[in-house]
Amino acid sequence: MSVFSEMELREAARAIASTRMKSEKAILKLKDGSAQQRLTARGIAAYSLALLLIARELGETQESIASSHEELEQALEAFAFATIRVESILPKFAVGTPQHTLAVRRLRAFAIAQVLINQEYAANS
Repeated sequence: MSVFSEMELREAARAIASTRMKSEKAILKLKDGSAQQRLTARGIAAYSLALLLIARELGETQESIASSHEELEQALEAFAFATIRVESILPKFAVGTPQHTLAVRRLRAFAIAQVLINQEYAANS
């Protein structure tokens, strides 16, 4: 049984899918082999893993998630980094603006993803 409601999971999936899509567009403009490209690629992998975990929580897939401890740790690091980035820009947006709402939704989604990744890590231990 999930600790999150179906609505929370669906909103998280939407926010994470949006973030992944923006990252996939951004990575095309980055220099091959650059640190920023590698960081963005790790983020995309983390977002994809989180979407699989959310789909499994929603009962939409029975797909096995064969991630190593290293991959799960990298995903946690990617979400921690993304969280710090969003938290750093949040004060720049006035409450009630679309930018503020988007940032708050992303923070909630990232927190849910981190819980699910930690659960997967514990289950694989």
